Amino acid sequence: MDICVKCGAKLTQENTCETIFNEFMALEFTDPSYGQVHFLTVASYMVQHEGYSDEMYVWVQSALRSHLEEGYPTELIRKDMAIGPGSTKGIRRPLNAKPLPKIAWTMTIADVDSRMHDSDSYCKLIEQWGRSTLKEMGPLVTNEKL
Repeated sequence: MDICVKCGAKLTQENTCETIFNEFMALEFTDPSYGQVHFLTVASYMVQHEGYSDEMYVWVQSALRSHLEEGYPTELIRKDMAIGPGSTKGIRRPLNAKPLPKIAWTMTIADVDSRMHDSDSYCKLIEQWGRSTLKEMGPLVTNEKL
């Protein structure tokens, strides 16, 4: 069993977090019953894999909170994204950015992968993953040490 150096996921030898993510993207883009949680899948994966710039961590935390706690629709999140930090600055974390604090994530993409069996379970697990990511991502936004 391998451990992901970014998120700490326990992985089988044939999988990496990236291969699981790519499989999830294929599901989401070919089947709308999976695709309805696309924002949460991408945001959770990118947060846990140090994929966002500092500005995007702030933005995505707010977007996750709005969506998960207030029911803000993903269609509006996409529109906000077009005028948000991604429109003026990079979304991705620069290679020379200072290291982020390590977080012991309680749920990872590998957990979703090992427990899903259809689109209903997938969507429920992705939402649970999004909620746990939001709850635990604070140190990435505030740069406080754990």
